[in-house]
Amino acid sequence: MANLTYKIVKKGLFESIEKFEGRINELADDGWIAVSISSESNSSIVILMRKGGNF
Repeated sequence: MANLTYKIVKKGLFESIEKFEGRINELADDGWIAVSISSESNSSIVILMRKGGNF
């Protein structure tokens, strides 16, 4: 069975959308994949998943 790890990333209250996107892109470069994105008003949350063993 594959070993899955999940991470929830929330945009900071005073964080710009560009900085938040940069954080998500850095995590994607490390092998994380966005599986769910939610946004309402000034709040954004991304659920990321990574498959594998040693990380």
